[in-house]
Amino acid sequence: MFVCLLTYHREIDRDGPLFAAHKAFVQENVDAHRFLFSGPRVGATGGVIVAHGTDPDAARALFDGDPFVVDGTATYQLVQFTAGLADPALNLEVPA
Repeated sequence: MFVCLLTYHREIDRDGPLFAAHKAFVQENVDAHRFLFSGPRVGATGGVIVAHGTDPDAARALFDGDPFVVDGTATYQLVQFTAGLADPALNLEVPA
């Protein structure tokens, strides 16, 4: 699993085409079951995405394709972790 912490380097126009492209990127990955959650960071300029996966190179390649990153509007920090516990309602496979 990964937590991706996006940091914005300029204002985001939530009605503009770049935000629409980012939102479509996130939705595509939610629909493909790669992303579990996403949303804006509270009290910071940026966002958070929680993603499935075990391959850091594949995760970096995926996040490098985010339109915000491609455009230079945002950079990200990728944190890999092993889920030890999860809410059963989420139906996640958690290693024993």
